[in-house]
Parts: sequence; C-alpha cells; structure tokens
Amino acid sequence: MTKRWCICFLLSFLLLLTGTGGLTAVIDPYFHYHKPLESFSYNIYNERYQNDGIVKHFDYDALITGTSMTENFKSSEMDVLFGVQSVKVPFSGAAYKEIRENLERAFAANKNIRIVLWGLDYNRFCGDFNAISYDSYPAYLYDYNPFNDVKYLFNKSVLFGETYGNVIAYTKAGGHTTTFDNYCNWNSSQTFGREAVLSQASRPAKTEDEAYRKLDPENIEENVLSVVKANPDTEFYLFWTPYSILFFDIANQNGSLKNILLWEKEALELMLPYENIHFFSLFDDYDVITNLDNYKDYLHYHEDINSYLLKCMASGEHELTLDNYVEYCREVWNFYVMYNYDGIYE
Repeated sequence: MTKRWCICFLLSFLLLLTGTGGLTAVIDPYFHYHKPLESFSYNIYNERYQNDGIVKHFDYDALITGTSMTENFKSSEMDVLFGVQSVKVPFSGAAYKEIRENLERAFAANKNIRIVLWGLDYNRFCGDFNAISYDSYPAYLYDYNPFNDVKYLFNKSVLFGETYGNVIAYTKAGGHTTTFDNYCNWNSSQTFGREAVLSQASRPAKTEDEAYRKLDPENIEENVLSVVKANPDTEFYLFWTPYSILFFDIANQNGSLKNILLWEKEALELMLPYENIHFFSLFDDYDVITNLDNYKDYLHYHEDINSYLLKCMASGEHELTLDNYVEYCREVWNFYVMYNYDGIYE
C-alpha cells in the first residue's frame, strides 16, 4: 500500500511539474522560447526580463535602445520615417556595457538588422567601460543553457504573476498586447515644466575646475565601436541624450564642465570616422536645452523631444560629421562655459 501510494504521489507530482513548466513554456511570458502567440495578449512591461526574448524572437529589422532616455520613443514613428519594422528595447539606468551586451545578442539572433537607433547617455560616455548599473539580471534567460531554465519554468511568481496574470487573465479581460509605442513609456504619468524641475534641483557649491586629463577611450571603443565594427552593414543612428541646462549647471558648479566638453570632442573623434555611424546632438539646439518645460527633471525630457530627435535623424538635421564637428564643439564650448547659470534660478 505504501509503495503504491508513493508511486502514485510521485507520478502526480511529476505530472504537476510537467503541466506547470509546460504551461509557462507554451505561453512564454518572457519570450524565452518564441515570440507572442497570436491567440493571446501579452502585457509587455518588464525590460530586463523581456527585452532579451524580444531581440531574439520578434520580427524586426530596426531597433531602438538606450536607457530611460529612450523609453518615450514610438516605434510607429520610426517605422514611417525610416521605412522599417522596429522594436524598442530600453534598459532604464543601464551603463554602456549592458546595452552593448543586449545588442550583441540581438545581432546573433537576427542577421537582418538594418538600423539601430542608440541613445548614448551624456553623463556616462567617459565612465568605466566595465561598469554595470543593475546587478539583478535574470541570467538564466540570457544564455542557451536549458538546465537553468528551471528557474523560469518552475517559478511560482512567473506562473501566477506572469503566465496567468499578465497573459491568460489579461487576455480574458480584453487586454491587447503592448505596442512598442507604449512599452515603458512614462510620459503621461509625469509632471513636466520649470517648477517641477527646479523643485527637484539640488545645486552643488561652486568648486574650482578639475585639471584636464585625456578621455579614456575604452568605454567608447569596447561598448560602442566594437558593435559598429562587427556589423558594417547596419546603419547606427547614435545621439547624445539631450539633458537640460541644469545638467551643465551642475557640471559647472562641481568643476567638471570643461573636461566634459573636451571629452565630448575626443569621443566624437573616435566615432565619426565610421561610415555606418550617423551621429546627432541637440546640445546646439539651445531652445530645447534651456527650456525647462521640456523636462520632468534635469535629465529626462518630454516625448515630444523623442519625436523631434527621430525627425532630425530622418532629415539629417543636427547631424555631426567630420566636416562640422570642430565648429560644433567650439560653439557649444562657448555657450555652456559662458552661460549665466545663476539666471536659471531667478
């Protein structure tokens, strides 16, 4: 009796595990095995759990990536302007290395990527090339090891929260699969404007300018140019994320402004020689940068700026080239070094 009971229990337990894991594998809320099933609606919202599956299994020939500075881009606008089918895979708060690693996986899975639109955060291009800003990546979703998939297939939170809650129940409730216009777009939930930005501002005390030291090129070379050089048939539309004038005020106050502006020129000299790089900057569009109504804080801008960036990229406006970057650097140096930052607060 005991032996029979044990066998029945074991068989029941194995059936339960198979059913549980099988359901998650079939529905696949993180797109680890396949793209969304047409018969279900998927709530796409979790960048570090779903982006890897998106780049591996979705149908696309263009890709938008970067940090939270790229979350408000609308792929439908890019599709019309560039004649592509794009996906958006931002990683909020990520360092350059994290974006690079996702792009490498994208190119390994998709040989037909025509265009990459890539926001380079202006406060990180001179940082440590090996820096990682987020230390809780679900590594079991990022590799090709089938054995550690048990962390996905037999995960209670995935089963009830994602497989059932964000797909099955979401579908039954009449939900629609999230578009890449809406995916991680935070614009409608935020307050923009001068009052909102200044209420969050913390201006450091004025210190002396830092001594000049040459830009360490490793971050650009290892995390940007390595991808560009490995994929010569892909056009890379790169841009400095257009922070507000308050970013430059803080840099001026803490003594780093002149170095940052000099480093920008050195970074551009590393990137502009590549024919498949199209580089853009709005830092010489002073009406954008100095208008705090475009921002929710000193870094993050309204989705209208994302749309404006797309139009600039499609038309070539504000593109930096080997012919004009020296004049651009001279102009922005004069503007930001000589700017009346005290007047911001009057």
